[in-house]
Amino acid sequence: MRKILARLANFFQRQNEVEPNELIKALESEVAKQKNKESFVPNSYTIYLCEEDCHRLSAARLLKALHEAVERKVIREDCFMEGSLSVKIKKMTADDNTIVIVSSYVQDGEQAEDTINLENDVLPQMLLEDAEVSDDDKTIIANKNKIVETMRTAPTRKVEYNLALLTDHSSAEIVFGERQIYLGRKETNDFVVADESASRIHAYVAYERHRHVLYDAGSLNGTFVNKKSISRHELKDGDKILIGRTTLTYKVL
Repeated sequence: MRKILARLANFFQRQNEVEPNELIKALESEVAKQKNKESFVPNSYTIYLCEEDCHRLSAARLLKALHEAVERKVIREDCFMEGSLSVKIKKMTADDNTIVIVSSYVQDGEQAEDTINLENDVLPQMLLEDAEVSDDDKTIIANKNKIVETMRTAPTRKVEYNLALLTDHSSAEIVFGERQIYLGRKETNDFVVADESASRIHAYVAYERHRHVLYDAGSLNGTFVNKKSISRHELKDGDKILIGRTTLTYKVL
């Protein structure tokens, strides 16, 4: 993996075990620190923890929360990110209570390492049944090809991230992440605006460089953000969107 830029940051000496909220705050701090003059931040974050914390915190739910924390921080900091975001938790060599975060700019296609990390995985019984046992009866040698085949044929599931919401005066709302959403009077829109002044498909929100971008969809009466007419606008936390006579508020979760 070729890293364009790497930085060691957020080194904390601790007395007790790491809590998930502390991990999220440390990661958010790293994102803010890495914002450069062009308002870009790294797209790869590896969090190193001691072995005990690594095993305890390497859960899919927490990794999803960490991913969402980075995405939301990018919006709040009014910055951008190129390429796919990667957040990983790994075991550090030193056995002490610290948090070390390494951030880097990695090109798409270089995120996936050509290695298999089975440190926190449990091998299926079917693989162990065909495995060889070494002479000392203590080492099990599983068939690597079968392991690879098993892992790669497992069904993939697209993770839905919750990053922001749109709400109106009636408390109708939609929570969304990276998918494109449509706004307007038509009932098949993701957010239906019950307003005769709104077009059937009035506007849409796309996800570009890890930011929500509002586009006017050629509406009759136009789309306004903070009282200014727009054709394209990178949304910021608290923006007021006027569609017809209806005001929507964009909020980062």
